[in-house]
Amino acid sequence: MKTINDRIRAKRLLAAREHKFRTVPFLRANAPRYTAYSVLIVATLLVLAFYNLWTAFGFVVSFLFGGICVYLRWFRAQRSVWPFAMRVINWDSVQKLSEDAPSTYPPN
Repeated sequence: MKTINDRIRAKRLLAAREHKFRTVPFLRANAPRYTAYSVLIVATLLVLAFYNLWTAFGFVVSFLFGGICVYLRWFRAQRSVWPFAMRVINWDSVQKLSEDAPSTYPPN
């Protein structure tokens, strides 16, 4: 996956502002990542089922279900905070960052 820099983050933030942090644009922006994860998990489940490792199959399914629940909870929390974030974010700075060259400082 490509490294995320300030320019990419700023563009994503502007896109979220435009769509008001709705579900479909968010899913569309992250579709390649979700597809890669889905293929990996389905392949793992198929291998476990083929070798009749049903206990491991159940662990993977329960881990997947728990991960989805946590992710949905995070997304709902972000949507509830979004109106506040819209008011406090300096959108001029975000717009400037989205147009500038990517920053080269090392991540902390």
